[in-house]
Parts: sequence; C-alpha cells; structure tokens
Amino acid sequence: MIEEQGRTGEQEERDAVAPGMDDMLSLDDEEWRAVLAALPALVGARARNGERTRAFVDAVLWIAATGRPWVQLSSSAGPWHSVYVRFTRWAHEGLWDKVIVALDDRSQKAGLLRRQVATYLRSRSPEERR
Repeated sequence: MIEEQGRTGEQEERDAVAPGMDDMLSLDDEEWRAVLAALPALVGARARNGERTRAFVDAVLWIAATGRPWVQLSSSAGPWHSVYVRFTRWAHEGLWDKVIVALDDRSQKAGLLRRQVATYLRSRSPEERR
C-alpha cells in the first residue's frame, strides 16, 4: 500500500523519525554548488565526477538532524561504517569547517553540522579525557 502511494519504506521511516524535516535532511542544488566550490581541488574534482560525496554529506545531515546512530543510516548512503570513517576524517582535516562556512547563510544546516562535528571532536580530544 505504501508503494502504491509512491512512498518508499525509507521515506516513511524518515518521516516517522523527523516529520517535516525533509529540507534539513539533504542539500538542494544551490547548497551543493556552494559546498563544491568550498571543497579543496582534489575532493571537489572527485565530488563533481560522482554523486557519492553529495550522498555522503546528505547522510551526515540526516545523522545530525535526527540524532540517530550511524548504524541506522540507509543502505543507499553506503556502508554506515565507511560513512562514519569519512565523517571523522573530514572532521580531523577541517573539511567540515569549509562546508559549514559555505552553508552559513543556511544557518540551520550549518548549525546541525557544526554541532555534529564539535560533538565528535570533543569526544576525541585528549584534554577532555583527563
């Protein structure tokens, strides 16, 4: 019945988790162009040649917006552990800072990402563990 209405199980699950948050769960084309322009040349070149980077950023936005565990990412985002490892690598390399600046005039998405990255980095900081 859900399929008859043109909705997938994944869409139903997303709505159940965060009703009305579809705009917060993915980048629109204008936001994606801003992010692409902010990425370093090599990352940007790879991103322009495939949709995986956009799907990756959308997956991180989903995690940030819903607060769900990484393991609950949709399989369409790729293996959850690979997405998580890439997220942590971008956090340590400062790439998320560039993405956040590119999205700054869209403050809700930038804020979600800023909080997600800051939470991760605080949890990994040696000073915080003492």
